[in-house]
Amino acid sequence: MSAPAPWAVRRLTDEDWPAFVDIDQHAFGATTPPEYLDVERGLQDMSRGLGAFDGDVLAGITTSYAFDVSVPGGSTPAAGVTWVGVLPTYRRRRVLSTLMAAQLTGLHEEGREPVAVLWASEPQIYGRFGYGLASRYWSHVVPRGTDTLVADAPRDPSLRLRLVAPDDWALTAPVYDAVRARRAGLPARDETWWRRAVLDLPTFREGKSALRCVVAEDADGVRGYARYATKQSFGDDFGQGKVDVRETVAVDPAAAAELYRYLFDLDLMGTTHLWNLPADDPLPLWLANPRRTRSTWNDQLYARVVDLPEALTVRRYAGDVAVVLEVADELCPWNAGRWRLEGGTDGATCARTDKEADVTLSARDLGAVYLGGTTLLELAAAGRLTGDADALRAASAAFQHTAAPWCPQVF
Repeated sequence: MSAPAPWAVRRLTDEDWPAFVDIDQHAFGATTPPEYLDVERGLQDMSRGLGAFDGDVLAGITTSYAFDVSVPGGSTPAAGVTWVGVLPTYRRRRVLSTLMAAQLTGLHEEGREPVAVLWASEPQIYGRFGYGLASRYWSHVVPRGTDTLVADAPRDPSLRLRLVAPDDWALTAPVYDAVRARRAGLPARDETWWRRAVLDLPTFREGKSALRCVVAEDADGVRGYARYATKQSFGDDFGQGKVDVRETVAVDPAAAAELYRYLFDLDLMGTTHLWNLPADDPLPLWLANPRRTRSTWNDQLYARVVDLPEALTVRRYAGDVAVVLEVADELCPWNAGRWRLEGGTDGATCARTDKEADVTLSARDLGAVYLGGTTLLELAAAGRLTGDADALRAASAAFQHTAAPWCPQVF
């Protein structure tokens, strides 16, 4: 990567908020309603933001949230990179490259978060900064029908459905936390982030109903929930409305199936739109006629290893691993070189070594495999990395995680 243009980069302050918002709106082609900006302002720690300046002009921005994200076998502090934008008059002048380099260097120097994650508005941008595609998700548009699921989809007669206040986040938080404990990619939610997750501003409804919430529960408590809205539409066959599901989470298959049955058979509705389900969600296996469902495979979280030894030791591995990784990382040279990783289900160590490399890969590819969703063997088959065949197979199996990584919220 060539040297960036000499834009002056400094940390942002509260006084920069108006210009910060202005750049975001120019970059994303939208005018954000004030009531939503008030919510976002409450989430922002402006000291985490960076600005690229041309004299007194703020030309580009980036910031990050201080997250704790689940990883295989545990969790890690992670920088949730967000609000990345450049004024249209400064595009293609290496403003973004300057900011990305400064952000990663700053994260490394602060030593708080060994990993960075983001949702990419334009996926082609972030690979050059070492971010690899770490999780994927399914979107489904499911036609209404009482027979949408196969007859032997799980049922539990102890379950009952109950409509609850959609903003009663404390009722559903234990379900989210239980799923987060066994699936990588989920940021921890405190009260502030839960209130954002259940936010229901009329400005953004686009003709839909207010947000609603249904829970599946038994005598011991809630086992799953779905937050959704409906949009009325009447055609020649009367009920052509839309069920728009914001988030559905369940701790077991029976609870998930019961929620799907409910969502797929609401009166006057014609389709149910599930925009974000994990890559391994069982719904496709439960559909009686999957051809009636329009399904889309999407990219989701991109992960970037900021401090390699800490990032690789904080997570756990599916089996014993002893491998020498040779990592190319021009943007974060402190990560570059050979590292011996040893570990398993109980922990891991990672230290520099002079031994011959078993696997040679880029920072981008290390980010892709970090959450356990993309495998080393997949990347090797795509010609993205090289290695000894036996070591590569063993390391690939160790990096994998039983549950596919997933992030239920855009940030």
